[in-house]
Amino acid sequence: MSTVVVNSIAGPPRANPDRAPTSAFVWLAAFYDLALATMIIMAGSQGIHRFVPPLLLWALIYAMVSLKYAMHLRSLFDVLRRNIAIMAFPMVAALSSVWSIAPGASAYAAMQLTVTYMAAIWVGWRYRPCDIAVIVLLGLTPLIALSLVNAATGMFGEVHSYNGGLLGVFSNKNTLGRMSLLLGIATIALLIGSRSTFPRFVLLAAILIMAALALFLSKSATSAIVMLASAGLFVVLTQHRYPASIRLGILGAGAIAVMAILFSMAFGGFDPVEEVLDAFGKSSNLTGRTTLWALAMHQVSETPWLGVGFDAYWDSGAFLAVDTVQRAYGEGLISFHNFILDIWVTLGVPGLIGIGVTLMTIALVFLHYYLTSNEVWPAMTLTLLVAGVGVAFFNPLLHAQHGNLIVIFVALAVSSRIEISRLRTDRQL
Repeated sequence: MSTVVVNSIAGPPRANPDRAPTSAFVWLAAFYDLALATMIIMAGSQGIHRFVPPLLLWALIYAMVSLKYAMHLRSLFDVLRRNIAIMAFPMVAALSSVWSIAPGASAYAAMQLTVTYMAAIWVGWRYRPCDIAVIVLLGLTPLIALSLVNAATGMFGEVHSYNGGLLGVFSNKNTLGRMSLLLGIATIALLIGSRSTFPRFVLLAAILIMAALALFLSKSATSAIVMLASAGLFVVLTQHRYPASIRLGILGAGAIAVMAILFSMAFGGFDPVEEVLDAFGKSSNLTGRTTLWALAMHQVSETPWLGVGFDAYWDSGAFLAVDTVQRAYGEGLISFHNFILDIWVTLGVPGLIGIGVTLMTIALVFLHYYLTSNEVWPAMTLTLLVAGVGVAFFNPLLHAQHGNLIVIFVALAVSSRIEISRLRTDRQL
């Protein structure tokens, strides 16, 4: 059944090069693989944690991923070797346990981060980019749907955050906003890039509307702004697929919108940033983020070069600011809501270099894929990367041990590299 689900939307998954199994084994392996990949996306979203204990869920994922590596060690080791630059950030995180103020916490968190990256590498080796978009849809659609059900009924517990934003089944309204953003981009790509039939179009359109509604109800201003910018970027990256008349119309509409905003700012005192913040109930200090950033910069000034160790700042209990911040903003807060500051505080300059190498490697692969292929999927990868980095400046994303955004990035980079090789081979034949 899982193979049918994937095939019906995005075509067959990438063939397994290690064996030529029987038909029954193909069905079983396809179900196992799709279930594992979907679980990774769902668990990384933090939306399934109201239903399943997270430690138990990740223990199951670790075991299932380990089994896949044991079965295909040679192939996956070769893929890991060819994508070793992507592992720069988890390698720095693991190394930080040497100088960490809480070596045990840093080593444990780095192990989680490394396994997350390895799981993502397996997903990228196993599936094509179009299939990964389907997996994102399969993993996030039920959680977004349950969030809207919770908004209507309250049957799954707490519904809204303190400022009125919808939590759904997530622990934070911004998490719901980010997951709606990811689902929206993946769904747009599937609408444009998949084979169009009326039932498929209706299904994908309904999912897109549901994601947009959840994003609006979450009152996550960052995700809403990034979603609008991402839609524009996606149109630009895929403009070669549209007739000249449509491209001209889009360009004209964009020019009119820009001129209207500039005119309003010049003569009407209209500040688009303030208007958006007010619409989503945000304050000028970004609901306390600037306070967190000031605390982070104070810590950076004390340990600017190596930081305090991966995950050690929030886990060690050695810093008075942690207790103060969590009393003010909630006990669940374990981030400065800016991925650069988070990494600088915990890993110092080596961490910034590590995340820079990882993201630059991913970006170069996506760009190479875009220049190599005329399909919609390279445009999707670049749009997701820009959107993800954009929201990471205001939310904890790219450095988290189990975050599904970095899983999607790494998986798409590994898969895109394989697609580039396949396309090059096809053109030589």
